[in-house]
Amino acid sequence: MHPTHSILMCTLLWNCHVSVPTYHNDLARTGQNLNETLLTPASVSSGQFGRLFTYAVDGQVYAQPLYMPGVAIPGQGIHNVIFVVTEHDSVYAFDADNYLAAPLWHVSFINPAQGVRAASAADLGCAGDHA
Repeated sequence: MHPTHSILMCTLLWNCHVSVPTYHNDLARTGQNLNETLLTPASVSSGQFGRLFTYAVDGQVYAQPLYMPGVAIPGQGIHNVIFVVTEHDSVYAFDADNYLAAPLWHVSFINPAQGVRAASAADLGCAGDHA
């Protein structure tokens, strides 16, 4: 069993509808949101901006969480969704508007019965002496 890790989500407004479908917001990886009108140096101060909640996940999160508004989740309706991937080959979908809810879904790509496992240090050539 892996230790539980958490992701930290910081936000100013819950009801944003700007998608973040890739690392740094766009294919050019600029990190820009040219349609942003609410986040300004005045509105993002220590008194108004900070941690609101965390989600428990099964490993470290090194990739940027992605956000998509209005996603149809089969059997669960339409949700604004935060997608998170962990170092343990898991993908989570969380409801961006209800941080107290369980994940909308979670899938692990590790399948020991099929020989699919996380890469070890030895698999990556990191084991042994490096003279």
